[in-house]
Amino acid sequence: MDRETVKSKIEKHPCYNKEAHHKFARIHLPVAPACNIQCNYCNRKYDCSNESRPGVTSGTLSPEQALEKVIMVKHSIENLSVVGIAGPGDALANPEATFETLRLLKEYDKELIPCISTNGLSLPDHVDEIKELGIGHVTVTMNAIDPEIGQKIYSWIHFEGRTYHGKDAAAILLERQLEGIKKLVERDILVKVNTVLIPGINDSHIPAVSAKIKELGVFIHNIIPLMSKPEYGTKFANDGVPEPTPEMIGRIRFQCAEVMGGLENVMQHCRQCRADAIGKLGQDWDFNNVTENVKENSMALKSQVLSSRRSIRALDIHKKSADGKMTVSRNKMVLVAVASDNHRMADVSFKNARNFYVYEVSGWGAHLREIRTLDYDNSQACIKLSGHLKNVAELIKDCSVMVCTVAGKNAADDMKLKGIIMDTRQAYKGLEEAAWEAGIKRLESSVKTA
Repeated sequence: MDRETVKSKIEKHPCYNKEAHHKFARIHLPVAPACNIQCNYCNRKYDCSNESRPGVTSGTLSPEQALEKVIMVKHSIENLSVVGIAGPGDALANPEATFETLRLLKEYDKELIPCISTNGLSLPDHVDEIKELGIGHVTVTMNAIDPEIGQKIYSWIHFEGRTYHGKDAAAILLERQLEGIKKLVERDILVKVNTVLIPGINDSHIPAVSAKIKELGVFIHNIIPLMSKPEYGTKFANDGVPEPTPEMIGRIRFQCAEVMGGLENVMQHCRQCRADAIGKLGQDWDFNNVTENVKENSMALKSQVLSSRRSIRALDIHKKSADGKMTVSRNKMVLVAVASDNHRMADVSFKNARNFYVYEVSGWGAHLREIRTLDYDNSQACIKLSGHLKNVAELIKDCSVMVCTVAGKNAADDMKLKGIIMDTRQAYKGLEEAAWEAGIKRLESSVKTA
């Protein structure tokens, strides 16, 4: 990639361009709670409003909630240019939530720059989707290129259904990181590598990391100091591994700059942001400053974006079925029953479900057909699980999917035998939204298996 192209790509990106961080703002969306590795310097804690470090967040968001938050922030602060997904787990250990969030944001505002951060374990599996979505900036955390050193940094990794420890874990992770970075660079995607500087473990090894990533075509190396205060509760903190001194940080950054080809290729302005950070680097903005008027307008915009996204997904299903000469068409319809207690969202477990909002879901949208109710309360003997299950199955026997917050394995298995799939992933979404998501997944599944 030539210098001018790189310059244009980083012009408005505060994490990739030191000159941009005084002018442009970013927002990190905590839609990715799960992680597929355990680093000894990491402890993902919630509700830590006074801490500013990677992995910390006040909570997680669904893709739809993330969209609404971005809309509110976009209308509240100046020069929001970047939307990043950096945890609190790993973006690519939660690919469905990560990519759906970025698709919604692309539908809302194509000028926003999408980027993701990842440990790289799942990266090779998602490079094509990253390119397809126009994600032009990816940060990969790589702390060692020697498994002997890596095994001191990672407790375990979970890969392809197995959990690995020690040198095996570090070797697999490294292999996947190198493969993923190579594929990103081949597709002209800018890569930033983060390396945590851990005294006594990888401090003398980091220039070798720089040499390897430069060979791969990585754009910039970010050496970030270990955060290891006792209150962080990490393994390294508990083991007494010290934080690096400013002198050590400066010395190693200078060494890496010599390897990378100049100080401009080693990031100097990183703030080790929270997974829900908002604002300019070093000048975080308080989300509580959003006005009521902005909140109301944002809800309306969110509805428009979701409606447009639904149409796109429905057309995609229609195209897939047509290309495969299958029988599924845009007019294919399924019935979805959404269990609700407050009559606004999917907010009730299977065993407590009494009210069911039945929606017709098709390529044309989700439309409420009727509300069905079980006429008994918690004091009646017939709500024992077997009786309740029989009553629910009879009440919604024409439905393909039921949405609720929680369903036990026995209940889910029994309902499946009756032809009804239990969907708990749509819990706490609005009724129509929950019905649509559950129904469209069912239609997509029918295309794949037809």
